[in-house]
Amino acid sequence: MPNKYKLSPSASERFLVCSASLPYNVDFIENEATLKGNLQHEAAFLRLDQLFNNADHTKRIELLTDYKHEFLGKNPNLMVKWDLDCEKTVNNYITYIKKIVYEYAPKKILFEHRMKIAFYDNRMNGIIDCAMVLPNDDLFIVDLKTGRVKVDTTDNNQMLLYASGLIQQMYDKEKSLSKNVIISICQSLVNNTKAVKYSLDQVVKWYRSHAEKMEEINSGKLRFNPTTKACKYCQHRAECDERIRKGVI
Repeated sequence: MPNKYKLSPSASERFLVCSASLPYNVDFIENEATLKGNLQHEAAFLRLDQLFNNADHTKRIELLTDYKHEFLGKNPNLMVKWDLDCEKTVNNYITYIKKIVYEYAPKKILFEHRMKIAFYDNRMNGIIDCAMVLPNDDLFIVDLKTGRVKVDTTDNNQMLLYASGLIQQMYDKEKSLSKNVIISICQSLVNNTKAVKYSLDQVVKWYRSHAEKMEEINSGKLRFNPTTKACKYCQHRAECDERIRKGVI
């Protein structure tokens, strides 16, 4: 049975390690970093949509990338502006996408691709920044990261959830089963752009490796398992007795 908690790919590095973190996975709180990330993601999507799909977003792009324009969030007291870091991040991301397209000649390119991910009787919402279907039906997934904290590409649960979901979706819609998935992080501010190839068997093995943890979650028998990586962005970090008892930094 599905559990009572809302699962999201972005929180998977926590709940797939420490299931007891789930009750503390509160609603998203917007801040300056996340708002600037939204600004860059929107500008990148519009530019790519214009480049590859002949859409016309000229006015919106000019507004978003105007150094004087105040980009507002849901909080009326919060605003950010386009700057040189935004310029570098988005330009390098677009250059990277163009390089992949030139090298692999994909038959389909999807930007800001929304999908449902089935995962042990649960369904998660996912948004892939860029997904490509290659001529041999293999998949290439790219995630734009705008922060300065380096994100690992290898064994990245969020990215492997995206891979699993996209494989499911392509099979449901087109009855094609991808034999390989390439997942990639593009994080220019820390010179972190890397691609890792996974076979279908490796993705299935990764999926099966989380059976025990998902049984904890679906049964409601949550267990603490503090680790440095899982605890890093956990909302319960400061008050977690188990983390403190085990000396996890």
